[in-house]
Amino acid sequence: MKESRLYSFINNKSGFTLHFLEGSKLLNTIGEIHNIGDNARPYYAKTILTTQQMITFLKAGESLGVYVDSEEPYFRFKIETNFTGSMRTLLLPEEFQSFPDEITGKARITKIFSNTNPYTSNIELEKEKPDEIINKILKESYQTNSKVITSTNLEQSIMITKLPRVDVKRVVEDEDDIPMDEFILKHNLFIEELFGKNLREIQDIVEFVEQYDFDYLHSKEVKFECPCSEERMATNLLNISGNDIDDLFAGDEKLETRCDYCNTTYTFTKDSLSLKS
Repeated sequence: MKESRLYSFINNKSGFTLHFLEGSKLLNTIGEIHNIGDNARPYYAKTILTTQQMITFLKAGESLGVYVDSEEPYFRFKIETNFTGSMRTLLLPEEFQSFPDEITGKARITKIFSNTNPYTSNIELEKEKPDEIINKILKESYQTNSKVITSTNLEQSIMITKLPRVDVKRVVEDEDDIPMDEFILKHNLFIEELFGKNLREIQDIVEFVEQYDFDYLHSKEVKFECPCSEERMATNLLNISGNDIDDLFAGDEKLETRCDYCNTTYTFTKDSLSLKS
């Protein structure tokens, strides 16, 4: 299976960018790591395909966390991603499967910069459809004129963004501004064909999109990658216990802990943990 990639294009004539995510391998990898039932799979796919579009707004060294705190029904869904295209995700409780068509709660967005304090915003969700949450975030938190659309097979997504006039070198300087809805309607057949073709090769995707007045900018691989390690797990355990290793083991010879993001299991003995303290 070809790696998942996020492709970026620009339409200078009308002043729009288009970002196309082919996410089948990414979703397949997450499906192998997490216990995703049939009822939960569409929610995972919609949320990941839409959230990963946000990395187009990140600069080198920056990362982003999108946390859906649903109260009705109750669950917590986390997606953390960064400029390089690496991401990880977590659902609590793990066995939750009853994803509804509408969610009520909050979406928290935390953007982490390389040289300044993180920025956090909260978005209220009132009976919001899962694939529309990101559009609400784009409008209320990022304040961009953007729209994300997912494919019916839930393996691809696109994000269309209308650029401010100052950011666009227009081919026709006196061309009237085209509203977002009009632009999408005009390109509706193109969008359907792009989704329907299930293109996976870089060359095929670029050649197809460039037929529609879009110029290719760049692409990047999007993949699941968890930064957990034995050292990090040991540090977390020691912090939780206040360095009281005897109390942490409570008479057991071994202690096993698991990363909730990637399900990797780490086993420690008193001696091995003492060496890391």
